[in-house]
Amino acid sequence: MNNYQELKVIDNITKLVESSFGIHGKLKLISQVFDHKNEEGENDNVVSSTQKIIFTNDGLNILKSLNNDSPYYRILLQQSNYIKSRFGSGVSQYIILTNNILKRSIKLMSNKGSTTSSSSSTSISTSSFSINQILGIFQECRLFIKNNFNQNFIINLKDEIFKNDQLLETIIKTNFSKNLLSNYCKTICKIFKQLIEILPKLDKNKIKIKTIVSSSEDDNDGGGENNIGYNVMDNENSKNNDNNNNNNNNNNNNNNNNNNNNNNNNGDEDDNNKEIEIKLLNGILIKSKFSFAGRDKLVKVIENPKILLLDYEIELKHQKEFANIEISNVDDYLQFINAEKLLISKQLENIYNLNINLILNKKVIGDLAIQEFVKKNNDNNSNFNNNNNNNNNNINNNNNNNNNNNNNNNNNNNNNNNNNNNNNKNNNNNNNNSYKINCIGSINNINEFESIKKSIGGCTQSSLQSLSMESSFYGTCKKYKQIIFGKKSYELFEGCQFGDTQTIILKGSSKKFLKEAKLGLESLLTTFRSIIVDDDFKFVGASSNFEFIIIKLLNQLINNKKKYYYHHNNQNSLSPNLIKEVLIIKCLQKSIKDIIKLLVLNSNLNLDLIDQLFQGNTVDNDDDDDDDDDDDDDDDDENILASLKSCINIENNSIGNILNLNLFEPKSMKLSILNSSIETSCILLKTIAT
Repeated sequence: MNNYQELKVIDNITKLVESSFGIHGKLKLISQVFDHKNEEGENDNVVSSTQKIIFTNDGLNILKSLNNDSPYYRILLQQSNYIKSRFGSGVSQYIILTNNILKRSIKLMSNKGSTTSSSSSTSISTSSFSINQILGIFQECRLFIKNNFNQNFIINLKDEIFKNDQLLETIIKTNFSKNLLSNYCKTICKIFKQLIEILPKLDKNKIKIKTIVSSSEDDNDGGGENNIGYNVMDNENSKNNDNNNNNNNNNNNNNNNNNNNNNNNNGDEDDNNKEIEIKLLNGILIKSKFSFAGRDKLVKVIENPKILLLDYEIELKHQKEFANIEISNVDDYLQFINAEKLLISKQLENIYNLNINLILNKKVIGDLAIQEFVKKNNDNNSNFNNNNNNNNNNINNNNNNNNNNNNNNNNNNNNNNNNNNNNNKNNNNNNNNSYKINCIGSINNINEFESIKKSIGGCTQSSLQSLSMESSFYGTCKKYKQIIFGKKSYELFEGCQFGDTQTIILKGSSKKFLKEAKLGLESLLTTFRSIIVDDDFKFVGASSNFEFIIIKLLNQLINNKKKYYYHHNNQNSLSPNLIKEVLIIKCLQKSIKDIIKLLVLNSNLNLDLIDQLFQGNTVDNDDDDDDDDDDDDDDDDENILASLKSCINIENNSIGNILNLNLFEPKSMKLSILNSSIETSCILLKTIAT
């Protein structure tokens, strides 16, 4: 019995998880206190402590927060980590089902006395149940389910899931019901359709999730797309390059876009006025790094940039050639400064000659280099501005001539207009072909740098003295933007041709809220990845339909055993060994049925729904824990195919049909949770038997 007591830790964990199980499971607010002792060992008392607050209803997060030293806890945690990483969800059900099987198995082994079969006068001693008998029957049940869980219980939605938005939305809601983003199913449905068109297998390494904490002031400042604070940064150079006609056209376009945005927002009423805003960006997004003064004057948008990946400090005081030098007069100092500037200028000239538009550097880019980049942009822009001014003067002169000679010089005016149009076209071509350059330094995070490198391509170079002439050494993307979310600056690389990287933006006012939402979105991506790769869009019924089918299959196993015994023994009564086998199978049935009962209780539904779901089954519907329920109800094997689509309609407190309600869950996940629970129970039962 002492060994049985050691398993109490799993029962205690289950009590914490149970209330968070199901669609209407409760959130947990967990406070962790970490104590720190004096490192010098002079005082063994606690001198300080830190507190960590966890706001979650995820089974794995609850399990990790306990941090127990028990070996049984470690076994449970290891398998829970596997389920979470493989399927994205299902940890709570795994923990609860494992505990149910353990409790009923231990009760079956530890119960003293006798049990009498209701179909015969045979009386057996329940103390004669052995670990090996229970483990053997559990393994037999697991194999029977594996061999008999056929296509009649599986729904293939490969051809329908992305054609029917309502179906996809319902599946997302079913698998996303416990997360804080469950009210954003329509937005997430649109995002997932876009993601799968670009990344059919939802590659984990190509989907990034960024959380942005914003205040109410940030929301008022931002006026971007889909109600999210997103603006392309402005700079003076780009404003000077625009002519009046372009400005007017842009204003008209902005007005049209605002009208379109208003119409779109009115169409998605369910996603308005929410605490979290969600957006999908076609590219990779990184937070802007530290830079010296002047970078804000560089261009913010570059189309099809040629990108240099660099691991080299571009800064005067870090030049090894002049690490130490003694200066005795002002002329020597000026000569030294000019020499350093000349050295930097020669290195930057290599960048200009190769038409490099963007520099991504792991190390620092100094203020002198940034100032040179600004001058380079200004020199090019000044030439274009002069051309624009001349053209504007010509246009004004032509307009004056037109006003004075409306009737006499129509042909001349047309010629002048044609000339002006040609000049404007030339100017536009010059503007498009103008040299633009920007730089991002101090990308210290190696993983972040490598992630960008995989997306845009290219190779990291370690010097500016001998840059490669081959284009394969340089990265590229469709468009580079320096943008603002709220009041924070970010760098966006759109249309990464090598990696097809996508970034999901979660913007809200609470850091903890966003963290939990991000974990839920990552879990949903993992779940859909499993659906696509492992299941090929094959599902089983949700809202207890799967558990209902498994219990019916186990009931079929009982009937098969009875028929086999009657056929070979010509007796009306069952043998003690067969009765024990039936009791062990019923032990597993009741453990699974407890999952359905917990779902009903957490959803505040009527418990009579369970009886309605199992109406006509041979499964015992009594909730008492007596182990004398070996009823001999003989259903035909054909009844296993009846009512296969029955489920509990949680929203309407009734029995429904999974096809009508679109209630589906991933096949591999549900079967894996069942198998994992049985196997874990067998392992733990072996440990208490030794």
